[in-house]
Amino acid sequence: MKITAFAQQFNLSTDAIRFYERSGLLQPKRQTNGYREFTETDKQDLKIILALKELDFSIKEINYLLELKRQPISTQCNDESTDFLTDKINYIKQKISFYEVSYKLLLKLKATIQDNNYVENQAELFVLIDQLSNHGIKELSL
Repeated sequence: MKITAFAQQFNLSTDAIRFYERSGLLQPKRQTNGYREFTETDKQDLKIILALKELDFSIKEINYLLELKRQPISTQCNDESTDFLTDKINYIKQKISFYEVSYKLLLKLKATIQDNNYVENQAELFVLIDQLSNHGIKELSL
């Protein structure tokens, strides 16, 4: 399959496909005339890329996982995959915790503004703000 048809299957531009190739995420075979030939493996890899992008994985992280996928199955590969995914799971847990506190704060702030009860709820709002500062986004970076 050529690049235009391949890109259209996923509702992407050919520039996006070329970017993924330059980044090392896609590795289509080249024909003698220089045209890319995309295979079922490339389709599977692109589905993985798009899914991981939706989960906020970086290009570097996606590349790492695809490289692991392309390696022969081994204990070392399994251990590396497990360690990486454990770290990512812990990162996402931290983000969830941060967003749960953020959500509570925003709901409380909205209710306070609507009811014109800032003074009565000020202490509770500051407790939530303090929780946010303890779970700040900067602590979440991998």
